Amino acid sequence: MSALVRNAPGIGGAIRVVLEVVDGPRKGVAFVLDGPEPFVVGRSALADGPVPEDGSLSRDHFEVRVGHGGELSVRDLHSTNGTYVNDRQVDRARLSDGDRISAGQTLFRIRVERVVGPPSARPDEVGTEEHDRPQFGASSIVCGGCGQPAPPGTQVAKDRPEGGAPESIYWLCDNCRAEMAMTPQPVPHYTTLRELGRGAMGVVYLAQHNRTGRKVALKLIVPESAAARSAIDRFLREMSVISKLKHPNIVEWLEQGTTGGRFWFAMEYIEGTNLESVARSAKGRYPIDQACRMASQILKGLDHAHRQGFVHRDIKPENILIGRTIEGYLAAKISDFGLAKSYRSIGLSGLTFSGEMRGTIPFMPPEQMLDFKTVKPSGDLYATTATLYFLLTGQFIYDDVGEGIDVVQLVLETPPIPIRRRRPEIPAALADVIDRGLSRDAEDRFPDASALRQALRPFC
Repeated sequence: MSALVRNAPGIGGAIRVVLEVVDGPRKGVAFVLDGPEPFVVGRSALADGPVPEDGSLSRDHFEVRVGHGGELSVRDLHSTNGTYVNDRQVDRARLSDGDRISAGQTLFRIRVERVVGPPSARPDEVGTEEHDRPQFGASSIVCGGCGQPAPPGTQVAKDRPEGGAPESIYWLCDNCRAEMAMTPQPVPHYTTLRELGRGAMGVVYLAQHNRTGRKVALKLIVPESAAARSAIDRFLREMSVISKLKHPNIVEWLEQGTTGGRFWFAMEYIEGTNLESVARSAKGRYPIDQACRMASQILKGLDHAHRQGFVHRDIKPENILIGRTIEGYLAAKISDFGLAKSYRSIGLSGLTFSGEMRGTIPFMPPEQMLDFKTVKPSGDLYATTATLYFLLTGQFIYDDVGEGIDVVQLVLETPPIPIRRRRPEIPAALADVIDRGLSRDAEDRFPDASALRQALRPFC
């Protein structure tokens, strides 16, 4: 049987590193590593080098890295049964041509090949005969955690037209996804320290970069749907563009990637709380001037982002983090910029509607209910105004957003409760600003973030 060769993501070069399985359940399979990205091997079918048949492997067992100069190394990813190089257990080790890596019941061998001439455009499968090529119908998709086949009709998020070269498919069953959501998996280069919070978009941990020691907020998301490699790559490309958005009132994105079927995002760590916790603690008595200053800071960040062509689409108290400046002043920072839009735009799921309804519906502009993708900056201004309303009153702009409510009718047809009915001492002029910010017609709102910020200035 000819060897099945799959490409690891990466760039071409003068050498090609092949990780071949010489013994174990997948004997005869070989993986090509042609770039500097870490290549993760494990039991998970979502690993770069999946061996789901080997129950002695950890989901993410070890990684092999090809340095820019061609140097090779292996690192154990806190596996249960350890990683061995030439029969010696290692945490990290340099690798050479011919070295053997033993993990679980599988034996791998490193093979370094010199590449002569330009590599082929898509060497996804080298040396395979037609009947050996993997087909990716629903019946061939298996859970990366337990190997359970995907149910018929499983939808796959893709970013390439039908009929192209086969792609790796990533999918987890409900049980394994729930287990992964409860158990932090090691992310290369980071050590998780403690959980910071959970929400509709995943779990956030306080983590530390192993080399620099920098503390970060590490967000992990387990997709609910199967996803093709092309869709994942597009999502990460979009988030990479957003990571260039730098502003004192926007949480900085540091880096992102995938491992073991999860998306992970390393972000600036804000030592503090979020606006939702602040509002609930204040119980509708948060000082008016401080609330308007918080909204003004949010609008500063939005003004910068909107000028760069970015719309958040998920402004809400939970996504506004509150830290302190060096001088000790409270500082509001917008988190998760662009995450919801990029995640949905490629057809991935993972945001349960019930979770969204509790957290997002009370702040969602009417036009977003009709078409999420075309929301303009005015949608962020509506959500910011609804966030200010919540901070001032401790209540949503609607009376009832619980289970069983027709949320479409609620957002499209129900007028917000006037803020002075919630809190009578709100100045009438400020109530007018809030009413305009919550206009159902986007054309009736403030023209931009700067204009809304200017309108709030007398109350700061």
